[in-house]
Amino acid sequence: MDMLIAKRYVKALVEAVGERKVASATKSLERVAKAFEDKKFAELMISPEVKKSQKEELVMALSGEKVDPKISNFIKVLNIHGRLGLIPEIVRQLQKELQRRANKYEGLVESSVKLDKKELSELEKSLSKYVDATVVLRQVKSREEGIKVVIEDLGLEASFSKERVASDMINHILKAL
Repeated sequence: MDMLIAKRYVKALVEAVGERKVASATKSLERVAKAFEDKKFAELMISPEVKKSQKEELVMALSGEKVDPKISNFIKVLNIHGRLGLIPEIVRQLQKELQRRANKYEGLVESSVKLDKKELSELEKSLSKYVDATVVLRQVKSREEGIKVVIEDLGLEASFSKERVASDMINHILKAL
């Protein structure tokens, strides 16, 4: 539900600030979203005991000294409607929008063995060609044998494991008999 509401706010923000200023708006709000990683701050922002004016002042201070007036108004609207807690999700949606516009997507490679830079680069090139976009991969250590590639924003997930290949080969041989 929060994602759907955040998308509406993102759409309104993009229209308000214009195409050119979306990246700077995202950076301003990223500072605030980072503060939500602190559990006490997040609780403070949703607490009914804290006045809305105090919440707004705190968020404005976190967003930077030279805040675009449209970002300032955006924060005020969020505050009026009691939606300051949506800022982290709004930032995630803004980042996705920026990726879509740049046609550049980030993904994860989960593997039990560390891939060297050349292999990772080749995998990025292959996937970039396949999805017709720039793909940047980050490797994460996994306990499972094989390799799993996930690019969430594109809905892409591919995995290769020894067990699966062996199983597929056995099934293929059995069907041939």
